[in-house]
Amino acid sequence: MLDPVGCSNGEFVKNRRSRRDLVGDCEALVAVRNSLMLQQADVSAPETRFDPDWGDGDISDWERIEIRGGRVVSIDLRTEFISLSGQIPPEIGQLDSLEKLDFTGNWALEGPIPPEIGNLTQLEEFNLISTGVSGEIPPEIGNLTRMKSIGIIDTPLTGSIPSEIENLTELEELLIFETDIAGEIPAEIGNLTKLKTLSLDDNKLTGSIPPEIGNLTELEYLGMGDIDTDRGDNQLTGPIPAEIGNLTKLKYLDLSGNKLTGPIPSSLGNLANLERLYISGNELSGEIPTELSNLSNLQSLGLNDNRLTGAIPAELGNLTNVTGFSLHGNQLTGPIPEELTNLDMIIWLNLRDNDLCGDVPEELYRVSDFFIQDNPRLGSPCGQDNTGDSQ
Repeated sequence: MLDPVGCSNGEFVKNRRSRRDLVGDCEALVAVRNSLMLQQADVSAPETRFDPDWGDGDISDWERIEIRGGRVVSIDLRTEFISLSGQIPPEIGQLDSLEKLDFTGNWALEGPIPPEIGNLTQLEEFNLISTGVSGEIPPEIGNLTRMKSIGIIDTPLTGSIPSEIENLTELEELLIFETDIAGEIPAEIGNLTKLKTLSLDDNKLTGSIPPEIGNLTELEYLGMGDIDTDRGDNQLTGPIPAEIGNLTKLKYLDLSGNKLTGPIPSSLGNLANLERLYISGNELSGEIPTELSNLSNLQSLGLNDNRLTGAIPAELGNLTNVTGFSLHGNQLTGPIPEELTNLDMIIWLNLRDNDLCGDVPEELYRVSDFFIQDNPRLGSPCGQDNTGDSQ
C-alpha cells in the first residue's frame, strides 16, 4: 500500500522519496489552481480563488481528481452554476498519466489550448463544452494516440481542424460543433476508422465533403449541418460523396443548411439502418432517387428547400416507419402518389411550394400536419397547363 503524500504549494511535505513520480503531478495541480478563479453567474460578483482543497494534506484526498497506480489519471472540473475563469496553464502537460480532462460548463475560462496538451499521451477523453477557450486546436493534439472521445462544443475556437488528427486512430467520438472553426474538412479524417460519432455541425466549414469520409464504416451518427444555433454556419460545397453510401451502420445523417450541389446520390439507399436523413437547405438538383425507398428504418426525411425536379417517387410509400416527411420548397412536378397513403405512422407531411398537379389523395388529409399550399396546379389534371386553385 502506498504511503499518503502531502503536497503544499507544489512541494511534498513527507514521503517524497517513496512517491517521486507524483512530484510533477503535485506541481502541475497547484499551477492549475493558481491559474484559475471562481466566477459567479452574476459577473458583478467578485471572483474568488479556485481552491477545491488542492494544496494541503494528502493529495489522494483532493477533490475533482482521481489517482490510480500512484498517478493523477483524471481531472473533472465540470460545473453548472459557477465558472472557472483564467487560462489553462502549460503545466497541465506535466500530468502525463491523465486519461480524462473535462472543463465542461466553464464559460468564463479563456485563452488558448496550450500546446503542452500534446504531452498527455495517455489521454482518452477531453471535453471543452460551453467554455470561453479561444485560439486554434494545436497540432500537438495529434500526439494523443490513445484518445477515444473529444468534445469541443459551444466554444469560440478558430482556425481549422488540424490534419494531425489522422493519428487519433482509437477515436470513437469526435464532437466539434458550435465553434468558429473554419476551413476545409481534412481528408485525413478518413483514417479515424473506429469513429462511431462525428459531429461537425454549426461551425464555419467550407470546401467539399472529402470522399474519404466513406472509410468510416463504424459511424452511426454523422452531422455537418445547421441545427439552428447562432454560433456557426457551415458552407460546404460540391456534391454529396457517393462514398457515404458505404456507411451502412449510420442511423443519423444531417448535411442540411450548406451549399451542396448536384444530385442526391443513389448510394444513400444502401444505408439500411438510417433513421433520420436531413439534407434540406442546400442547392441539390435532379430527381429524388427511388433507392431511398430501401431505407426501411427511416423515421424522418428532410429534402426540402433544394432544387429537386421530377415527380415524387411512388416507391417512397414503402417507408412505412416514417413519421415526418418534408419535400417543400423544391420544383417537383406531377401528381401526389397514391402510395403515400401507405405511410401509416406519418404525422407531418409538407409538400408545399412545388409545382404538383392532379388530385390530392383523400386519405392524406388524415395527417395531423399536412401542407400542400403554393402548388397552383393541384386540382387540375396534370396534362393541362392552366392553373387551379391553391389548396
